[in-house]
Amino acid sequence: MQFAQPIFLWALAGLSIPIAIHLLSRKDGKVIRLGSLRHLQETNTQQFKGIKLNEVILLALRCLLIILFVLLMSGPYWHSEHSNRWLLVENGLEKNPSAATLIDSLTAQGFEKRQLQKEFPTERPQSKKVINYWEIISSLEQHELQQTIVLSYSRVDDFIGMRKSISPTVQWITFPSDSTNFIAETIQQTPERTLVRRGNSSAEQTSFMTEFSTKPIPDSIKSKKMAVISASIVCSPDFETDKQIVKASLAAIARALPIEIKVNETTPAKADIVSSDVIIWLSETTVSKMDSVKLISYSEKSSNQLLEQVAPNHWTINKRLSIDVALQENLTLQLATLLFDEQEKWNSISHHDRRTLPDSILLGGTQINTTIGKFKPSNSTNKYILLMLLALLVIERIVSYQRNQ
Repeated sequence: MQFAQPIFLWALAGLSIPIAIHLLSRKDGKVIRLGSLRHLQETNTQQFKGIKLNEVILLALRCLLIILFVLLMSGPYWHSEHSNRWLLVENGLEKNPSAATLIDSLTAQGFEKRQLQKEFPTERPQSKKVINYWEIISSLEQHELQQTIVLSYSRVDDFIGMRKSISPTVQWITFPSDSTNFIAETIQQTPERTLVRRGNSSAEQTSFMTEFSTKPIPDSIKSKKMAVISASIVCSPDFETDKQIVKASLAAIARALPIEIKVNETTPAKADIVSSDVIIWLSETTVSKMDSVKLISYSEKSSNQLLEQVAPNHWTINKRLSIDVALQENLTLQLATLLFDEQEKWNSISHHDRRTLPDSILLGGTQINTTIGKFKPSNSTNKYILLMLLALLVIERIVSYQRNQ
């Protein structure tokens, strides 16, 4: 047997209280003056023994009440070598003081510590592996566990796929990471001017701030050159309005992003000599397939999307462009997504992302206690101790009333 709160065992010193009361309550009998001893009748010795025995039983009942109350406060439990209760800890949380204290307390209570990784290994992995929390929640359903406590950072980027419902036997405790400041990217626009994009990430949000610096960038920070994209607009005469709207969108992208867009205008007849990073084909003339460059061509068809991908490097504009259509369909934003590939940058930023998934989404309505201060391990032993305590209290009161103690 082990105890969740062994410090309460010091309260067993309170056993001296009923013993002291029992000893001090022994009073001398009342002196009655008699004229003759012949009126006294010898009392049966067994009656005195009965009185003494009842007092000892009452004392034992009161001492047992104190012992049971102390046991109830100490939280006894039986430790099993084959624990059916798991403690899953995400790599790195052992360095968190609050998490380390909770880990020590739960392992002392018989929880089997495992890593919050695929297949739940007992040993910490040498390298950090990608975690998908939803897959882990699904994997836990395959193990018949009495109770599972998960200690994690609950990062937004590590919840991949559809949300899963958490079993009532799983208790999820989140330890948000500390906020961090980082440099998302640096772009050398001119020899004397550098664009620096700084980021700040906390449990609530990730924000960015862009500033221009004329100071030299340290060698430890990798600086990129400003991207240059060449775009060719192949336009028929009847698509002149569409061309002007596309050019305005490209100009807006160049002003908003650290990118230089070189626009070249041509006609379908001269398109075979065009060499660009992206070709925007605004004509009803059939365009030949071009796998080496990004191609955006006009193809009128019934679709809810303005821009639709039909091949790895081929997108179609499904309706004629106008100012209203461009604004309603966010043409500028969609073109920027196609032209400016920032996947490498976002992969780097995700390493610094400290955002935490809110409990309202994580728990999905499941009533699970995730507050560390309110955590209490489930232990059926306490129920029996409480029942015994109440039963003995009733017996003690009955005996005390009969003995007038």
